[in-house]
Amino acid sequence: MKKFSISQIVSCHICPVRYYLELSEKNREEPENYTIAKQISYHLGDDTQYGTKQEDEIWAEIKTVNPDIDEALYETYRTWSQACRGNTWRKASENDVKVSSKTYNLHGVIDRWFDSSPHIALIRMTPAPDTGVYNADRVRAALFSICARESLHTDADEIIIEYIPSGVRRICKVSPRDRREVLAALKKAEKIAAGTVPRPRKTDRGNTCYLKERCIDAPKKLSDIIG
Repeated sequence: MKKFSISQIVSCHICPVRYYLELSEKNREEPENYTIAKQISYHLGDDTQYGTKQEDEIWAEIKTVNPDIDEALYETYRTWSQACRGNTWRKASENDVKVSSKTYNLHGVIDRWFDSSPHIALIRMTPAPDTGVYNADRVRAALFSICARESLHTDADEIIIEYIPSGVRRICKVSPRDRREVLAALKKAEKIAAGTVPRPRKTDRGNTCYLKERCIDAPKKLSDIIG
């Protein structure tokens, strides 16, 4: 049976066609904005009043991770870094903790783990919504909650979503509805993996999708996409 990454199921929840098309992108490059957000996250909980020297050190780390990163993104990095400096953050007990679920054939990596509740923090490279968290992030949190319960034997019904560009964090309390949406997305992903071709949906969200130029207008064989 096919194993799914948590990010794949979130993609399928957002749009089954997006998940379908991403199956062909086996060697996708890490987005530069993600590299920036991820490296900043390793320093959350350090001295929040760090100055120019530490900012430069973190930027040097980012360039080590991605030597080809666009130098113009330094200003983006500084803006995000300064936004995070304006908040108080918990220092992670561990970073990049692997979790999985044999029940649902899932796997993922927790960005920041804490010994005390809430145990899990997930970083995002998007600005925070005006209130709460995005629906896709609720589904993401529910997936990690399921995996943490099974592989770490930890109840994680409250998960922190850290919106790095905004320098804010929000608590997501996983609800039964969130878990139902997880199950629905899993079923869709399983059908697509078995050969079903999803139909594109006419929504405004499609206008901003990075795959809109490849969005299918008519059914194709899965082998045409991934082969």
